[in-house]
Amino acid sequence: MHHFLTLLLVLVGFSTLFSQNTQPRILCGNEVFSKIVREKYPTLQAAFDQTFEQAKQKGTAADRSPLTIKVVVHVVWNDPAENLADSVIENQIQVLNEDFNQLNTDHANLRPLFQPVAGNADIHFQLAEIVRVQTDKLFALDLLGGSILPELKHDNQGGSDAWDTGKYLNLWVCKIQPTTIFGIPIGQILGFAFPPNDLGNWPANSGAPNPDEDGVVIDYRMIGRNNPNTIENPSTGDPLMVNGRTPTHEIGHYLGLRHIWGDGGLLGPNDCNQSDGIDDTPHANAQSEFDCILSKNTCEQVEIFYNADVPDLVENFMDYSSETCMNMFTKGQVELMRNVLTGPRSGLLENTNTIAPTAQHLSWKISPNPSDGLFSLDVESESSQDLMLRIFNVEGKTMLQQAQRALFQGKQRLSFDGTSWPAGMYFLELKTPGGSSVKKLVKR
Repeated sequence: MHHFLTLLLVLVGFSTLFSQNTQPRILCGNEVFSKIVREKYPTLQAAFDQTFEQAKQKGTAADRSPLTIKVVVHVVWNDPAENLADSVIENQIQVLNEDFNQLNTDHANLRPLFQPVAGNADIHFQLAEIVRVQTDKLFALDLLGGSILPELKHDNQGGSDAWDTGKYLNLWVCKIQPTTIFGIPIGQILGFAFPPNDLGNWPANSGAPNPDEDGVVIDYRMIGRNNPNTIENPSTGDPLMVNGRTPTHEIGHYLGLRHIWGDGGLLGPNDCNQSDGIDDTPHANAQSEFDCILSKNTCEQVEIFYNADVPDLVENFMDYSSETCMNMFTKGQVELMRNVLTGPRSGLLENTNTIAPTAQHLSWKISPNPSDGLFSLDVESESSQDLMLRIFNVEGKTMLQQAQRALFQGKQRLSFDGTSWPAGMYFLELKTPGGSSVKKLVKR
């Protein structure tokens, strides 16, 4: 009886999801994924509401220092086309660093109405490793059986074992097979992610069933702006424009964000009462359909935050708008992600940042900044300690690394030469035995 009930719930959910369009659809898999997890892994429910409220009550952090996440990309490939070049992976890291730091040039396309609520997360991504695994497996979500691709995340099942998921963002890249029920194609999943456990703006039981399966899964055709592979929208037959925004969207889920329409439909009622739990994202009763309709207003009601009836925020990274339309997170979304990253996912910062920054023991500044490439680093230390210096670019590539050296109490000046580097933004990381701290620098 239990198995029949689960099957019925899944089928009812899918009839709701696909009733508006009998053609197969292309979508982020988190509605489907969350329902599977909710039905199949009921023990994940504990303490959801409490943790989300703690993240919201934490409010705007007084310390707005940069937060850095190390990323391990697992390329699990069957056909050689799925074995993406390093340059595609590195480009995707660059896209993430642009999107999470308001450095994306298309941010200028945001409508003036929403410009005051656009937020800079100051979250940075550093590529730790690319792991490549050739496999004979095909990877598809089993909607009726409740499979959420666990085999992709284990060496002995044809996938790739996660690095410590408490300390690294594991991003698996593979070909996700079209989704079917009884052999009938109903859509193409582009990617999915586990949110952190215990967040109350998510349906209960949405976290990873096993810690070693936590992370993000992306179809290989959705990585980077320079990806030579294309994917078609099954509803239209036209190729999707890919700008690397699917990983941005899914990492938003990984850091606690829901879709801006509150995930009505598959997970519950689809109306203007559903919310993503973020005050400055206007209500919507439906997602975009990979388009960019700026006039769309699916909930004609006064938004408390705006004290006005405002249109749907289709430029948001957490909608299903086209990748050329997405260009922003809101300040409310930014604060939730940062609170999650310094709370439930704080282990990710252990390799790169500390929640209590080293500035307590070390004060430092870069000058001139911007510079033509000759930089000085003025450091004042409260005590003698060892220091490691590293500079990396927006793709996470190390440009300069100085071996550990003794730092004496008092003021010192260190110099370094970046005149051969391309113009752009870089990050300087200082590590001491007490932790690490990161600041931006700009090469003109």
